[in-house]
Amino acid sequence: MRDKIELTGIVLSSTLVGDYDKRLVILTKERGKITVFARGARKPNSPFLGISEPFNFGTFTLLEGFDAYRLLGADVKEYFLDVKNDIDGICYGTYFCDVLEYLCVEGVGDVNILNLLYVTLKALMKKEIPNPLVRRIFELKVLAFDGEAMAAFSCANCGREKVIAFYTAANGLLCEDCVRKAGKVEMLSQSTIYTIQYVISETVNKIYTFHLSEEVWQEFDKVVGMYFSHHVQKKFKSLEILASLS
Repeated sequence: MRDKIELTGIVLSSTLVGDYDKRLVILTKERGKITVFARGARKPNSPFLGISEPFNFGTFTLLEGFDAYRLLGADVKEYFLDVKNDIDGICYGTYFCDVLEYLCVEGVGDVNILNLLYVTLKALMKKEIPNPLVRRIFELKVLAFDGEAMAAFSCANCGREKVIAFYTAANGLLCEDCVRKAGKVEMLSQSTIYTIQYVISETVNKIYTFHLSEEVWQEFDKVVGMYFSHHVQKKFKSLEILASLS
């Protein structure tokens, strides 16, 4: 007889299956991304009705199968209702979950990625910084956790410490000498360079704590967007919906 297990995680997506069931993708601390089936979750009196929604964070009681899990119950500690009640919040939150569902490997746990998603959803709730900035910070940080951190602390080409520009082909920043030999680069202010370095190196609890001037934001937005698009070429429908609302 299979044993029950408890895993801590966040629901990334919830898909309708059959007449009454749901297929959940949950990002867990212990086992990374997993697939979970919630039987009867769409029935009005189902105990799974409220706990099987995206963004829910808590402890999930599961029965392990050969290639998926069965939901037995959950203790939801955070529903992120302020995100769910805001159309922009839903679109951004869904986008962040879509990215992680795409990047994360089934069965490989990573508490850093889970923590990043948790604090990112919290940032959407608090609205202390603009959602577009939350997005770019998330994109830069998730690539760092995924092993694709931007080379930002020294020249990506020669290793010199003082960098002045971003160069896509080098996967990072270049010094003045290497800029002269490179193709098209994006020149950056020292404030933008510091912002990139800060997001990459700081703990997730501190990355959503700053504002940017308009000039720095324009540079940061463009460079992180270019870097993320270079590494993640998938088109996400949640972003298309968000763009249609702006």
